[in-house]
Amino acid sequence: MAGRGIMKPLTAEVTAFFDSFVAAFGTFDGEVVSRLFSHPYLAVDQHGNQRVFNGAKAIASYFQHHLDNYKSIGSASCSYEALEIIPVGALSALVTVTWRLQGADGHELSTWRESYCVLQKEGGKLIACASIDHAE
Repeated sequence: MAGRGIMKPLTAEVTAFFDSFVAAFGTFDGEVVSRLFSHPYLAVDQHGNQRVFNGAKAIASYFQHHLDNYKSIGSASCSYEALEIIPVGALSALVTVTWRLQGADGHELSTWRESYCVLQKEGGKLIACASIDHAE
């Protein structure tokens, strides 16, 4: 992201990050999903409750809890849309997406809007350091 004055490369990087999130979600393995997040990681839910996770195991456990809940309601996959990107300096961005959980037949089970603070680490990999669910 550094030194780019155009949105197209940033959009490609962020899209690749969320595509990898969708693939990680499909494993229903919290450890796989947690690799996309830094530690510490701040999660804020739709009610404004804040949780900070200081290590990879805590982040994996957090995501495993959510993945288990999604699976219990019949979720087989997730997708995102309505991607919005706001660059924040040379190495980070605020990214907002609408998530959709789908059942095995593709029907929608749930949808919500969520924003992420993403940071470019060494090697160009994006990693999320915080997320906030939008209140309804």
